[in-house]
Amino acid sequence: MRRRFFFVIIFLIFLESPQVVLSLNIVQNGTYVKYALLAPTGREKNEINIFEVYLPWLPKDAREAINEHLEETNREKLISLFVRGDVFITLNISDVRNNIALVNITLQLNDVWVNNRHHIPQLNISRTLVLDTMTMEYKTKNNITLGRPIFFIDPIHPPKKGSLMVNMKPVKELGAITKNLVVGNISYQWGENSRLHTYYRVFQPPYIYVSSSVVPFNWEIDGGYYSATIGTYYVYDFDTGVLITAYSDVSPELLALGVINGDSYDYLAAENMDKLEKKGTKYELWNPGFNLYDTNIEFPETSSTAAPRTGMRYFFLLSLTCLIITYSMTQAKLLLQNNR
Repeated sequence: MRRRFFFVIIFLIFLESPQVVLSLNIVQNGTYVKYALLAPTGREKNEINIFEVYLPWLPKDAREAINEHLEETNREKLISLFVRGDVFITLNISDVRNNIALVNITLQLNDVWVNNRHHIPQLNISRTLVLDTMTMEYKTKNNITLGRPIFFIDPIHPPKKGSLMVNMKPVKELGAITKNLVVGNISYQWGENSRLHTYYRVFQPPYIYVSSSVVPFNWEIDGGYYSATIGTYYVYDFDTGVLITAYSDVSPELLALGVINGDSYDYLAAENMDKLEKKGTKYELWNPGFNLYDTNIEFPETSSTAAPRTGMRYFFLLSLTCLIITYSMTQAKLLLQNNR
């Protein structure tokens, strides 16, 4: 009886951990997350984000919107989109069943200049991917793995170092010389002791930091030569595993939209960080990358009356578990002594 009581208590403690409860509820019908790169308050011409897109890979409506501004001979090329306005990327989950889910990805670019010459007020690029919810990887119809979704990781089982983040094989098949992006580092010390601001809310440490390998990207195309170095890093909420902020040259989602390489600099976030530094504010951060803008995912409360969201809570749970084990062992010894 005592043993059964002990294991029930351990199981309840395990269930009370927010990672267990919340990670099961992220991939649900209707879940959405939206991230933003916002333009600065006093915009200048040189404050831009550039997205390199391969036109044949773009969805039809976006490709046609760009082709209206191009000569016939330039419609199969790598095109540079100079974005001077706000950038949003939204991910919507639907049709969750039989270990798969559909994830619609929409990239919204505002104040776009095609090759820095032809203006498009707003360009929306949208596509739906299939997510294997068992492996948490995007799959094609031919069961080819595209990579990991950027918006969520399992905080209990974060990706292992060296595991695939972005499959670059489709680009290599076009002639580019590059490598797959794999997990390069996982850390719980990023932003240590600092609150992290986003447009949606303020988050408390600790965070889960995941960065990729950094790889060369060289592509001889259309009589020209494109060369870059690509890499990514993501910062996730410790409790839920939801992406909070990111710097991403490329991701499976962007690649599926036809974006071969893209900037991800949030000028307004950088502006906000400068203000904090000028005030001498400590332990407050704004990351100048894609920042969480909106979502319907519920996060644990962070008020002073709520359970703390730091490692102290898990230290408390571990301590409580150890006390229960010690108590159970003591009771077992007493029981054996009394039975002698």
